[in-house]
Amino acid sequence: MVCCQNRNLTSKGTSARKRAGLVTAFLACALGVKHTKDRAMIEEIKKYITEYAENYYCMGVSEGVPEEMRDGPVDDEGWVPWKVIPSNVTDSDLAEIEEQYGFKIPPYFSGYLKACFQLLDQIHSNKYEGNLVMMSCCPSDNPLGPLRDLMKAWSPLFNSGYVPFAEWNDGWGPMCLDLQAPSTEGDDFSVVWFDHDEIIPLGEDACGKRDQIEKYSRPLYGSFKELFFDVYAKNA
Repeated sequence: MVCCQNRNLTSKGTSARKRAGLVTAFLACALGVKHTKDRAMIEEIKKYITEYAENYYCMGVSEGVPEEMRDGPVDDEGWVPWKVIPSNVTDSDLAEIEEQYGFKIPPYFSGYLKACFQLLDQIHSNKYEGNLVMMSCCPSDNPLGPLRDLMKAWSPLFNSGYVPFAEWNDGWGPMCLDLQAPSTEGDDFSVVWFDHDEIIPLGEDACGKRDQIEKYSRPLYGSFKELFFDVYAKNA
């Protein structure tokens, strides 16, 4: 009787280990598939940005162009050509921003920040007849610095569910992800903008209250992904 019970316990233990092994294998496979998809997305984003930059006036004031991004000598007026180079931004780097402000960066925005170092800070919207988008660029010496500076400048908006990441037109006001307006794909958010002439007079307290500021939001894109493809893919 005791031997029979031991055999049953051994059998149950073996089955449990097999199930655990299958679960582990499944999770590893799922993570592998996700990593492959993420890598493919980042490579696609890098391709479009690189092609876009080939038709862009890639010149910057020398003080603002890191040494490793320079693509020629500084001219007599202090300008220097720059080039797109590989990025070393990691998920951990982005997680610090997510934890600080309490939101999840959408996949295509994350991919944009990790794809490459570039100084494309003034790009054009095809959907809105060439209007400027003053984007947070990614210099190699401080790739997330421009984004962090913009987020800090408009930080009260986070309390209203808006994530500032760029400026519309010639600095008319912040472009934001609307965390309460998810995209149809479910992993991204609609993009809106606010006229600074309308929201600055409200004060920081009002800007942090959605019921007081939502009426000033103006829709632009259904998602960051739509914005990216409108600007970079159509102009590449």
